[in-house]
Amino acid sequence: MIQSTATKYAIRAVCHLAHLEPGARAQAREISEELSIPQAFLSKILQDLTKKGLLSSAKGPNGGFELNCSPTETSLYTLVRAVEGPRPEGDCLLGLSLCADETKCPIHDTWKEICESFRESMKGISLMDVVEADQEKRQALESTLAVGATTPSTGIQANRNLDTSVG
Repeated sequence: MIQSTATKYAIRAVCHLAHLEPGARAQAREISEELSIPQAFLSKILQDLTKKGLLSSAKGPNGGFELNCSPTETSLYTLVRAVEGPRPEGDCLLGLSLCADETKCPIHDTWKEICESFRESMKGISLMDVVEADQEKRQALESTLAVGATTPSTGIQANRNLDTSVG
């Protein structure tokens, strides 16, 4: 449940790809620059998502990555699990190597319940839901910010011209 940086980057990259016209591709370099994600790390994430069937890729001058799944039919949980593996909630919070239903740590049952609720919530959220929420957030930010410098978390440009006159 404590999501890795790789999962956060994967969600952002998939949202970026979902904004493309159908059949359009984006190169890892372009996505990296647009989203301020280290290119080598992003390339590995995109390759892993391609191996798992969520993306497709093509080499060459018109190559790049594109969604290979329906954003309306693919859940956020599917994407998170593709990055995090079969236990997206992670290991024992207390660091115990043998924390399971048979050998519980003091917070095992509570954490298990929280993680199951989180998993079920993610299963009910499609990638398109995330894309639409992202789009709404971008539009709201764009309407409140003037055009100019780019904010690293969203890629949205904002003008930072401040009135520095006194008086």
